[in-house]
This record gives sequence, structure tokens and C-alpha cells, in this order.
Amino acid sequence: MIRTIGMLSAFSSAIFFPWPMTACLALGMAIFEPWTPLAAGLIVEALYRPHAAGLPWFAAAGAAATAVAFFIRARLKTGIVER
Repeated sequence: MIRTIGMLSAFSSAIFFPWPMTACLALGMAIFEPWTPLAAGLIVEALYRPHAAGLPWFAAAGAAATAVAFFIRARLKTGIVER
């Protein structure tokens, strides 16, 4: 239930708060759900970027954060399993 509330707060913060708050919430939720930064980046791109505005920087940053989150989760699971 907490994961669901955290993901919904990260997505709704894109509407109510400035983008640094959205980024912090998405990165915080990446520990529990690695796809959250990518989804939040795509939502921010869809809401605030015009169609011909160049590269999708928020989605690219979300994809990079998702890749880092998967890497960190893999290392944490390996460290926990080895003990």
C-alpha cells in the first residue's frame, strides 16, 4: 500500500509541485519501484513539453535513473543473498 501511495504522490507531484520535488519523490520511490523515475519523466514530458521542443530530457533522465535503480537493486539483492 505504501508503494502505491508513493507512486501516486510522485505522479501527482508533477501537477502540483515544481520539478525538483517530483524528481526527489521519483528517485526516492526508485528504491522500491525502479520504473517510477521513467514513468514520472514520461508524464512530465507529456504534460509540459511541446511536441517539437527537441530532445525529451525528462524522459532521458528518468531512463538513466531507472537504469541506476536496477543496478543498485541487483547489487543490494546480491549482498543480502550472500550473507
